[in-house]
Amino acid sequence: MNLPETLKFLYPNASPLFDYLIQDDGPTPTLREGVDGRKKYLIRPLTEGETEEVEGVHYYYRVYFGDLVEGQDYDIVNRGPYIAVWNLDAPKPTEEELQSAWDAYQKAEADKPPAELGELEQLRKELADTKAALEDTNGKLKAAGEETTNVQLALAEIYEQLLALKEGNANG
Repeated sequence: MNLPETLKFLYPNASPLFDYLIQDDGPTPTLREGVDGRKKYLIRPLTEGETEEVEGVHYYYRVYFGDLVEGQDYDIVNRGPYIAVWNLDAPKPTEEELQSAWDAYQKAEADKPPAELGELEQLRKELADTKAALEDTNGKLKAAGEETTNVQLALAEIYEQLLALKEGNANG
């Protein structure tokens, strides 16, 4: 399922930047049940007058995957794209609703008449026009190059004739 296209289909007037946010975390390590891979990290020691450490002030816990074994203690899971932020007044759609909307979107796209699929055809036409213009420009450039060569040959011929005349006048 293409989540962004599905949400655009369901909520055509919604803005993907303000109304909802789709996120994909990629492959993420996930601890298996019963495994505690947390490690305690010190932020700062107790100061004078403090008797008890407070989490977030003096220390914090973080999972340290360096001490854990993949496949035994944790697995790499790719959950794919998901709705990270939902700011619409409508309730956040469930997986079933999203799947049925995706199926409806695919059916609607398949049923679209060719006139509505004009963007791809327009791009193809523009590409063909650009290719034709490029070929025309290349033809003009080649013709100009040939003309330049002919002019240079004519000038060389005239120059040779002038040299011959000059030599004839100098000898005579």
